Amino acid sequence: MSNVECPRCGKETITLKQRFQAGKWIDIYCSECGGRMCAQPIVMSIMYFVLTWNILFFGFMAVYESSWAYGVAMVIGWAMLEFFILYMPLTKLRPLKQKDPSESTSIK
Repeated sequence: MSNVECPRCGKETITLKQRFQAGKWIDIYCSECGGRMCAQPIVMSIMYFVLTWNILFFGFMAVYESSWAYGVAMVIGWAMLEFFILYMPLTKLRPLKQKDPSESTSIK
């Protein structure tokens, strides 16, 4: 799998590892322009809802029915969802605000 295009600068600098990290709610940065981005939050929340449902439903059914088939279905579904995380769209984020060292939060 080749690199993916950065939504900010348009160059193919986003690696597979960065795409996987973005799917785990970690900010990623473009090596070319330094742009900060993440996976689309709405799509990620839907994906994690489906992932949670998969684990709870098939895990419960595996215990309730005492069947390995549900456990295998849970693992296969989990692996498929982890694979689809790599294809979630990226969203540009604002740069982090640099903290000014002259500003102090201590009470005087």
